[in-house]
Amino acid sequence: MTPRIVVTPTRALIDQPLQLSAYDLMPKQSVTIKAQTTDDTGAIFEASALYEANQDGNLHLASTAPLSGSYKGIDAEGLVWSMERIGKKHGDYFNKQNAEPLTYSFTLEDSSGKLLDTAHVHRKFYDDTVKRVPVHEAELVGTLFHPDTVQAFPGVIVVGGSDGGVNEHAAALLAMKGYSVLSLAYFGTEGVSKDLENIPLEYFQKATLWLKAHDAVDNTVSLIGYSRGGELALLLASTYDEYQSVIAGAPGAYVTSGLRNTIYAPIPAWTQQNAPLPYLKFTYTAKHFLNIGKSILTRKPFSFLPIWSVSQAKATDLDAIRIPVEQVNAPLLTIAGEKDECWPSADYARMVQHELHGKRTDNKHLYYDEGGHFLAFPYGLPGMPTSTYMHVGGGMIMDFGGTKKGNADAARETWRYVQDFLFEHTKKTSLHYS
Repeated sequence: MTPRIVVTPTRALIDQPLQLSAYDLMPKQSVTIKAQTTDDTGAIFEASALYEANQDGNLHLASTAPLSGSYKGIDAEGLVWSMERIGKKHGDYFNKQNAEPLTYSFTLEDSSGKLLDTAHVHRKFYDDTVKRVPVHEAELVGTLFHPDTVQAFPGVIVVGGSDGGVNEHAAALLAMKGYSVLSLAYFGTEGVSKDLENIPLEYFQKATLWLKAHDAVDNTVSLIGYSRGGELALLLASTYDEYQSVIAGAPGAYVTSGLRNTIYAPIPAWTQQNAPLPYLKFTYTAKHFLNIGKSILTRKPFSFLPIWSVSQAKATDLDAIRIPVEQVNAPLLTIAGEKDECWPSADYARMVQHELHGKRTDNKHLYYDEGGHFLAFPYGLPGMPTSTYMHVGGGMIMDFGGTKKGNADAARETWRYVQDFLFEHTKKTSLHYS
């Protein structure tokens, strides 16, 4: 018998669990299985692990822990979420924004490195039951995904974080669950500001009203934001009473400064009625610059938490820049990782929870002990490689925190919470929901 590697389903949505098995091996034979894929930039990500077949010469990742390798413990998708970029110390950020499918390649090798078999699977974010509509109208930029029927569905706006651009892949996946989803760009792509600087809140209000009036939308709009987008979601929901529900992942609790060339700068991120909103100034000290230099020389990931701590300590009036979340009139879900090294999102989420205590019974606040910054929709999705570090240029490696397993576990669990929360608060009866 010829050894075989079997991965199912071969074509499916990204959030559908994979099952990987090997058959027709020798009893108790040791084999290596490798997984590989590429991100939007063409960077190659890979994971591998050594396994032992059972007495029948078969191997099932859903019930077998690796002897060694990229991950530990029993996990059917361990080879997927543990992938790291080839040739990069500490791995790298898995860059995914477009909605094109991912292809995962798996190889089965014996102890000498001889190739025994290969398998390929294709993971989609949407199919032909969902329509993709580029949006360049009413001064808005983004992409709308909605079920390709005459029925109107609950609307959702998704806003990303400091990477800018449009998170099409996540919007497409959510549309597959029976929503009309606008992934809205607000900086960092053609047609909008180059930098996160002086972005009018009215832009988002216009997008909300535009989506509400769309034929594919049932006149309700929910809001999902992540990281700086989480800050933005809370700011918008505390300013405009337009949202059916709000989800803020890795959120901020203060209005923070803008970005210029991806670097925090003493400029306002947001304006309202042409006036800049007061913000928390990102304060570097000589010690911070020294630590950044050491990080670059030693190739060790750098955490921004000390800078946030000093910035808050030096602020003269934190209450003036706090997002007034007590004014949010929609049910709110916050999601944060206790090991976020990008900014203290778990502390910020607790601030939000404290301010909203007793206000309504349908708010939910989720915290993950091993979670970092990228642990939930739209940046942390099940069935994808997880990210804990990012090579940002100049030899600097940013630490986004958490463990790869912690982020993977959180991504799987929070995706269910996100769907359930939206379902509950949009009172939707779509057959797409699963």
